[in-house]
Amino acid sequence: MKKTVLSSTGGPDVFQIVEVPDPEPGPEQVRVNIRAVGLNWSETMIRRGDWPMDLGGGFTPGCEAAGIVEEVGESVQSVAPGDRVAVFDVSAYSNPEQGTYAEKMVVDEQRILKIPASVQFAEAAALPMALLTAYDALIRHSPLPESGNVVVTACTGAVGIAALLIARMKGLRAVGTSRSEDKLDLVRRLGCEAVAAHDPKELAEKVTQCLGGAGPDYVFDPVQGTLAEELLSIMESNGTYVFYGNLGGETFTLPAGFLFRQLKVHGYVVLANLADPQDLQEAWSELYPLIEENALPIPVAKTFAFPDFAAAHRAMEEHAHFGKLVVVR
Repeated sequence: MKKTVLSSTGGPDVFQIVEVPDPEPGPEQVRVNIRAVGLNWSETMIRRGDWPMDLGGGFTPGCEAAGIVEEVGESVQSVAPGDRVAVFDVSAYSNPEQGTYAEKMVVDEQRILKIPASVQFAEAAALPMALLTAYDALIRHSPLPESGNVVVTACTGAVGIAALLIARMKGLRAVGTSRSEDKLDLVRRLGCEAVAAHDPKELAEKVTQCLGGAGPDYVFDPVQGTLAEELLSIMESNGTYVFYGNLGGETFTLPAGFLFRQLKVHGYVVLANLADPQDLQEAWSELYPLIEENALPIPVAKTFAFPDFAAAHRAMEEHAHFGKLVVVR
């Protein structure tokens, strides 16, 4: 089989395609013939060296995919050869052999996610990281309020879109923010409001204007840095601010009055929170009926033919897409 590896960091052209034997499943494992791979910004960071990893003799990126069960171990009971499934395997971030940038992979049975028959492979590959991150953070880890408004920063990526959809599903007022206006009409088509500004202070002012002079009750933010300082300074009392990334690469300072407004600041990392397979399966079982009803659609912005991960990564770095980039076979 073919798989994509990183032996050094750099631009998209550092990816190498290698031929290796098909992996053999152990007693509690499943071999999946991968038909579609969802891309995530963390993989760009690994490729560029922004997220230090031991590349060893060749690191295969990727933690989410969709495909067909090809072979199962003797103890596997929940799936059988021929089943259509998705994969969300956080061990790919620590095991150089475990990434989804490959034609086939072996996964523990408990990391296999069932998908409805109506969902195509490219759509299924776009779902796990986005939906599990947003749902587990906003519903299970740091629950949304019963009423009020939710501000989602970096709202045009897959996780941001999922968060907006979940907030709307809960009957909350949802406002997405971005550094540019380019894709905000697509956000508004989701039934959400949207504002854009490159300067964090200006963005916070626009959020306040959008909310009629009020501040956010809940913020879901992967950026941190100065943007966090500005949004925290305008939050309503007893509000909740959830960080799920560090895209800006900057630290931040809690604003004056933080204590007296009783703001709650939470950190969320899906790779840690859903590392336990039981937690993963519980979260997915809650999401499954919503996926079946197409209540939380994650747009597939563009597909690329396997194994052209270099082209997909170049598109990722252009930040011109709305939703998910997917590599398909």
